[in-house]
Amino acid sequence: MFTPTNLSELVDYIEDEINNPTFLNYLHEQEWMEISSQEFVHTVRCLAHSFQSKGVKKGTSVAIISDSSPFWLMIDYALQCLGAVSVPIFANISSTNLTFELEDAEIKYVYIASQEKYQLLASFLESMDLVIIKDVIAKGDNIQSFERFIGEDNTYVKADINENDLSTIIYTSGSTGRPKGVELSHKNLISQIIGTQKCIVLEPHFKILTFLPLAHIFERMVMSFYLSSGVSVYFADDVKNVANLLKSLKPDVMTVVPRLLDKIYTKMHENVASAKGIKWIIGSLAFMRANRKDPNHPSFCLFDGLFEKLVYTKLQEALGDNLKYLITGGAPLSIPVYKFFHNIGIPLYQGYGLTETSPVISVNTPLNNKIGTCGKALYGVEVKLAKDNELFTRGDSVMLGYHKNPEKTAEVLDEEGWFHTGDLASMDKEGYITIASRKKELFKTSTGKYVSAIAMEQKITANKWIDYAVVIADNRPYVCALIFMDETLLQSFAQRKNLKHLSFDDLVQNRRVQSIVFNIIKKLNDKLNEWEKIQKFHIITDEASIESGILTPSMKVSRHKVEEIYKLEIENFYGKDEE
Repeated sequence: MFTPTNLSELVDYIEDEINNPTFLNYLHEQEWMEISSQEFVHTVRCLAHSFQSKGVKKGTSVAIISDSSPFWLMIDYALQCLGAVSVPIFANISSTNLTFELEDAEIKYVYIASQEKYQLLASFLESMDLVIIKDVIAKGDNIQSFERFIGEDNTYVKADINENDLSTIIYTSGSTGRPKGVELSHKNLISQIIGTQKCIVLEPHFKILTFLPLAHIFERMVMSFYLSSGVSVYFADDVKNVANLLKSLKPDVMTVVPRLLDKIYTKMHENVASAKGIKWIIGSLAFMRANRKDPNHPSFCLFDGLFEKLVYTKLQEALGDNLKYLITGGAPLSIPVYKFFHNIGIPLYQGYGLTETSPVISVNTPLNNKIGTCGKALYGVEVKLAKDNELFTRGDSVMLGYHKNPEKTAEVLDEEGWFHTGDLASMDKEGYITIASRKKELFKTSTGKYVSAIAMEQKITANKWIDYAVVIADNRPYVCALIFMDETLLQSFAQRKNLKHLSFDDLVQNRRVQSIVFNIIKKLNDKLNEWEKIQKFHIITDEASIESGILTPSMKVSRHKVEEIYKLEIENFYGKDEE
């Protein structure tokens, strides 16, 4: 029976109740290295002893700057055992946000497993009390290697941890400006584990493939759920290797972000389109059926069995052919993609939440799954709609507040404990929640008409050519769009069309490429209201990356940053039209 009240007790639970020789697994020189559940517990306790001997105690903030790995988890849980506060930092965050977060959280202790980030922060790290390094070459009086730091002594003085004590500070992606530090308690995180256990059942023999960053609350909470379930977790070494690992590992569970599903969806359709003869005919008909069938009201088709045998099973094999749960969150999932995956037999479930809610507010499950929605409220989570249809939520998973920012906290947390999500939503009679848009991204044009930016951007990127799009409409006379194209695909196109001599800047100005984007926009405009139609577009030649600030660490476009960087291009859309 899982009954911990804090994350330190979760370590005790693993020690007493779980015995898994392949608890955590990572790749080293292309070979899987295994860490048993008991090894995990022992290492966590040794690290807790070492941290305590260096002055880390209840309330001490410690930064984790690393890609996801079992060692990331060990550091985190060692800190939880002491009642210390872990501050995860995205490994590929911009240098500006990184230094801000370290200063804002008053970090004096750091675990860092990135040579690049170490070099970036070298002068900053000199003032730290302790810097623990892994896979980093560095020397200094305050520097100690992870392997040496572990030691052999696993004794430490346990902290008296209250369920409402601060467990972690997680900085938001900063999509609208400077990051805010979300303070989450032990109760916040434990309530999510318990809520998830109520709706998703994991068998001890299940294999989990993970590749999303643990610095993101979605994967971090799910990881704690995995640990409490005793399953075997396998860490991908690179997101580019996920396709190969799916086939070799055949995982039972994986969490993904919608953008990856968009890419897989597009690639599958592209492969069918390039087939020939009878393969093209059967594949096209099977895909047509999968795209059109309403999964919420299944209907019988004479050819469904044939499509399953000849087409859908091949698609399932590409994803390992063993998935019990494919869970997506972190951003909106387009309904066509959700519908397609479900119809080809992939057990895809969409959830919804925010860092401030630890994160899950609602989720679809095997027993309650309505395609196109974000599911029903998680166990222990209250939800309601405000008069303007903004979704409010309340419960044990709602954050303590924003770090050192009571004004911002008061803006989103009312006196009755309701957290104002900032998302406009609807809820049907059965309790299924559907998110319409971000309240701040329902733009009002200067003519008084409303435009849903996210919905339009999803439609623009629902093809193989466009990676990201940013709709411009707020207080403007008409709608325009900034386009980020798939550079790899475009370079391949250039090879086929004898345009390889052109630079990327010149390539996007080429008549053929402009025509491709024009036709995508035209097809979309044909389905939109007059005031929603995109009048002008501009193809951005810069790479959309986290380092540039264009993408947040969770791979969402930072609208604030894009509008700041491309202010001139946006002004050129309108020119005299706004005078």
